[in-house]
Amino acid sequence: MQRRARRSQPKSPPFRWLWWLAGLILVSGLLLMLLAPTLVTNYLRSFVHQDDFHQKLEARIVAKFGGSARIAPVRWSDDAAGIAEMMIETAGGWHIDAGGVRFSLDFGAIRQGVWSIQNAGADDLALRFSKRDDSWSGESSSDEDGLARLPAFLRRHIPTKSQLGGFDAQRFIFEQGGWKIADSRLRMNGWSSGENSAGIKLNGGTLQTPLNAPQQKDPLKLDLTQASVRVGTGQVQLSNAVLRWKQGTEVTVRGSWKAEHGAWQTFTHVKGAPLEEFLDASWKPRLSGKIDGDIEASGLPQAPVTWKAAASLQGGVLQGLPILDKLVEYTKVPRFKRIVLDACSASFRPQGEALHVEDVIVQSNGLLRIEGRMTFIGRAVEGDFMLGVTPETLRSIPGADNRVFTSLNPNGPPGLQWTRVRIAGTMDSPKEDLSARLMGAAGMSLVFDTPGNLINQGADTLLKPILGDEAAKVPGKVIDGASGVLENGVKAGAGLLNKMLPIFPGK
Repeated sequence: MQRRARRSQPKSPPFRWLWWLAGLILVSGLLLMLLAPTLVTNYLRSFVHQDDFHQKLEARIVAKFGGSARIAPVRWSDDAAGIAEMMIETAGGWHIDAGGVRFSLDFGAIRQGVWSIQNAGADDLALRFSKRDDSWSGESSSDEDGLARLPAFLRRHIPTKSQLGGFDAQRFIFEQGGWKIADSRLRMNGWSSGENSAGIKLNGGTLQTPLNAPQQKDPLKLDLTQASVRVGTGQVQLSNAVLRWKQGTEVTVRGSWKAEHGAWQTFTHVKGAPLEEFLDASWKPRLSGKIDGDIEASGLPQAPVTWKAAASLQGGVLQGLPILDKLVEYTKVPRFKRIVLDACSASFRPQGEALHVEDVIVQSNGLLRIEGRMTFIGRAVEGDFMLGVTPETLRSIPGADNRVFTSLNPNGPPGLQWTRVRIAGTMDSPKEDLSARLMGAAGMSLVFDTPGNLINQGADTLLKPILGDEAAKVPGKVIDGASGVLENGVKAGAGLLNKMLPIFPGK
């Protein structure tokens, strides 16, 4: 009887369980990779909600910017946060004080590797710049804040970029080098890391400058209507700033400021500034109008402001000067009593202790024109002008047309007779050479001109105080008959003209 052959059983491959383990590890790895952003997001959400998060934030700020930081605890409501107050002082010289800070974090953006801050703002924000700490060279941010505890494959999912959806401050203050913006509304546009600058708009508030206008005791302070500012790395650029001043004055400003040395410069256009704000008490009732002009100024911390300006007077009127009343009396031209200035402009340039007033032009159409320059050093004054008047103005002043107003001014408007006038002395006691030359011309006219030339030239007005009522009516007979009277008349006439032609108030 034959034995039935035993069927052989197939053998299992050795270590088959290792393949199952490898597959399990592979699947787990894939799941971890897919879940890594979620794990990191949850961890970061828990991290920022910790009670000591504000202290970790202080440490990061100090590590990155130097200086010091004090931040109140962060109060969270879901993904929205609030900070009662924060004070930061950087090694770059910035002092930042903020109150009522609020923001929200878009944790969904962490999956795209971005810290996305939305709805950011503050009730109060103050930025002040003092002195830069050049000894601080910068340090790397410390990892002793809990993020280092994450495994390496998860740390790479921590965002390295930042994105700010905008920032709104209800009350904004900025101070630097004598400039101060106060009580303005600030709105910052969106910004992302990698961008070198951000745009800011200001509305309302005031702007105080380090500039003192003549006759102004306090620095100029203006109402801020609006301004556009671009803040970059170490630099602030101002454009399209519109400000208001007294009596409807409009001021537009552009400029820049560099943090490295605190250097600043501005370019200002002024329209409609009341002249009376720049005059002393003696001139305010005598000269009026509104100023249009341009001012260029620059400065450094703890250094004098440098500037130059060009200005013109619109609607200018000159009146109430003693010389004007006398000119009306002696020239028979009523317009001298109240001179309307159709053109009045000059440029201003300081140089050391001196103030140079150049390119001076003063014109009253059909009456006179003045061109020239002046220099002020303290109370001392020196000037050189060309004075042009119409022939009708000179008819009543003997000798003026043919002995004084004989200069040429090829660049001046036609129809005027010109003479050069120099001014010297002090603001309290200025002297001019026109009166002396007019006196000499009047005396020479009495001596050399025929009596008929004096008649109808205002002889009755000019000679009445010298010779008397009756003699003044017939000057030719007096001159022909009495040399003593002639000599006395020349001297007295010189004295009369000297009193007649003061050019400054009260002189």
